Amino acid sequence: MSYTEDERIRAKRRAMYILAQRDHSKKELYDKLIKNYPEELCEEVVDMMVDFGYIDEEKYSAKLYRYYMNKGWGKSKIRFELKRKGLPESLIREREQEYDSEDFIDEIIQLVIKKYYSKLDFSDYQSVQRVTAALARRGYGYEDIKLALTRVKNGEYDDE
Repeated sequence: MSYTEDERIRAKRRAMYILAQRDHSKKELYDKLIKNYPEELCEEVVDMMVDFGYIDEEKYSAKLYRYYMNKGWGKSKIRFELKRKGLPESLIREREQEYDSEDFIDEIIQLVIKKYYSKLDFSDYQSVQRVTAALARRGYGYEDIKLALTRVKNGEYDDE
């Protein structure tokens, strides 16, 4: 199917308008354009935006990863969200390698102190389980949670 020059101009303008609002992955932009334009035109416009430097998935993935970490999300939840946004597996793995378990353990400790410490009673198994479950829902791994809670229990952390 072919399209007119007018359609191409409208699609480019729409893409630039979308990208002016916030950064997007190629998939996100494509998903927004496909609602109004033919498939080949959407692919062409997305490629054009990458060539112009308006889409930089490497910078976008780094920014998102840091943002979600600061939001108190664990590795698995961040991974899921980046995949949902259409970022390539290779970039997601690259981001994960930038942050080791210790980074996440520090985040868990800060979260526990800030949000769960008043409700946490280490002598009550149920209390520890509730906090563990809450942290797991945020995407943190059980080994990291266990280690972080042990450090909190033993007072082995820095107050920031």
